[in-house]
Amino acid sequence: GLDLLELNASDSRNKKHMELQLADAVGCRALGPGGCSLRGRVVIMDEVDGMGGSDRGGMAELIKVIKASKIPVICICNDRQAPKVRSLAGHCYDLRVKRPTKGQIAARLQWVARQEGLQLEPNAAELLAEQAGNDIRQALNALQMWRGRSAH
Repeated sequence: GLDLLELNASDSRNKKHMELQLADAVGCRALGPGGCSLRGRVVIMDEVDGMGGSDRGGMAELIKVIKASKIPVICICNDRQAPKVRSLAGHCYDLRVKRPTKGQIAARLQWVARQEGLQLEPNAAELLAEQAGNDIRQALNALQMWRGRSAH
């Protein structure tokens, strides 16, 4: 497994907090039994396009950390064209991921349902995916609520 540090929109990501939270993860401030090891560490910065006014100086600090880091720093965004993301993009490998199709989501929902001991017909899975706007998280949440109701 990997040692993971994840920071998302609900975390304070201003310059001061970024320095404090990321220093140990990307540097060698913490020593383990075998000395200093960066192997097996990763930082995930979720919703970097949402870093706003309360995160003052955070994007500049993130770029500074990425430049100095010897471990992977994964930055995730929904809006690749956001101005703040454009300043970050020059310091990252830009991997674009397409939203899954309704059919792909329906197939995964059926697989999850089987793993949970639920029966989910293909047309019901497609309808659920469609009603969730092809958002797999929303569809899984709906499936989880359905699972909770059927358990009672």
